[in-house]
Amino acid sequence: MILAPAARRERNAFESPIARIHVKRPPMSSYYDGLNLKLLSAIPDDAKRVLELGCANGRLGRRFKELHPGVHWLGVELNPSAAEDASRVLDKVVMLDLDQADLSTVGQDFDVIVIGDLLEHLKSPGETLSALYDLSAPNATIVCCLPNMAHLSVIERMVSGDISYDQMGLLDQTHTRFFSASSAFKTFLDNGWLPHLQDQYRVEAAQSEFTNCIVQAAMSLGVPANTALFNLGMYQMILVCRKWSMQFLSTPSVSEAFSVIVPVTNHRQLELNISRSPGLKEVNAEIIQVEGAGSAAEAFEIGSRKATHAWRVMAHQDVYFPASSGYALAKHLGILTQSGANVLPVGFAGLEKLSDGKLRYAGAVVDRTSLFSHQASGAAVSMDEFAVALHRDAAVKPDRSLGWHLWATDLCLQAERLARRPIGQILDLPLFHNSTNDYQLPDGFRESGQRLLEKYPDLMSIPTLCGLIDRKTALAEMA
Repeated sequence: MILAPAARRERNAFESPIARIHVKRPPMSSYYDGLNLKLLSAIPDDAKRVLELGCANGRLGRRFKELHPGVHWLGVELNPSAAEDASRVLDKVVMLDLDQADLSTVGQDFDVIVIGDLLEHLKSPGETLSALYDLSAPNATIVCCLPNMAHLSVIERMVSGDISYDQMGLLDQTHTRFFSASSAFKTFLDNGWLPHLQDQYRVEAAQSEFTNCIVQAAMSLGVPANTALFNLGMYQMILVCRKWSMQFLSTPSVSEAFSVIVPVTNHRQLELNISRSPGLKEVNAEIIQVEGAGSAAEAFEIGSRKATHAWRVMAHQDVYFPASSGYALAKHLGILTQSGANVLPVGFAGLEKLSDGKLRYAGAVVDRTSLFSHQASGAAVSMDEFAVALHRDAAVKPDRSLGWHLWATDLCLQAERLARRPIGQILDLPLFHNSTNDYQLPDGFRESGQRLLEKYPDLMSIPTLCGLIDRKTALAEMA
């Protein structure tokens, strides 16, 4: 369970389901006259060449240009009247029907792409995001506003049996695609973009018998009450998405096949994530479901006996492997095998110890609604358990005594004892940890932490992504 800095800040949104701030979008005189202030504030200040899809009358671009005069702003709009107005305040406006047009005709090398309340109107938003990947600069950013169709008001309509469309809002009659936070994140990831929930407009769920019933229903699915309330009150999402560089995929190397071992306790999570992951399908990864295991080590042992391939990836049932991640992982594992590093534990997010003894974050994952993105590492002292790869010839193995927590950090400690230095491997390969956890550490984590301290009596403290396990304070927030 990763608690990176952004995720730690986000925990405040879960702390009090009763005392919540009601934040709504400012009223618009019309659809084309609106100014989305949260979207405006999410646009990078250093933007140089901006493409805005659905620029309406150009009010957003005009305001940004007033604040940052050096920016070049190109707008795309379908409505003729709005496009004419926008052309007076933007550098250029192109009229296009994005469901039919070739986006490459608008230009190349945009470093920022703004998409305000548009993707939900398109027939194939994934194809649009893929096209934007091709015409954007190497380090481009997408700033996007999307409605959350998991808001309580939509669920209320569904439960009442009357999903009537409206003139505007979440059930706008012109919407053709529906998004929740998880489905939006998967759509961006599958098309080469690394999303992060930068901000949101909230219309909180009123305290009522219906709200309580929906929260109870969510809890029956294994979703904590605070997580349910967070999702039910989010009206619109402001996403900032970084371009994922895929140059690594073009490098010549031998790819290694791998098996995926999945301890299963919730088949709904499994079906929505691991089972439909395009990254696993593209390489025909073997998926081995393990039910009834008493520990991560037991699950790994059971799965390994069934595994066809030498490399085994132990993954949570709520992990989603986006498109191209399977190809990238197979290449990474091939390089590790050729270099003789297949005896080491391999993770996707963790901590590296630097030469001066300081710690830094390493690896990549979209964890719930936060992007955790850092460089790869060959000196990991801790790694998160959401996904870990081990070769059958690995010099380390999971410890049954640790239960379901901290066993991957233990793999790093085992490897460090063998080599007399940190040698755990962490890849820079973004997966989506689509967890519903509300950032509360379970008792099992603390019990595993105590066992880890007992296993390594010479260590005064053990760093993890969830905090510092310390003999004096038991578990303190990592500095």
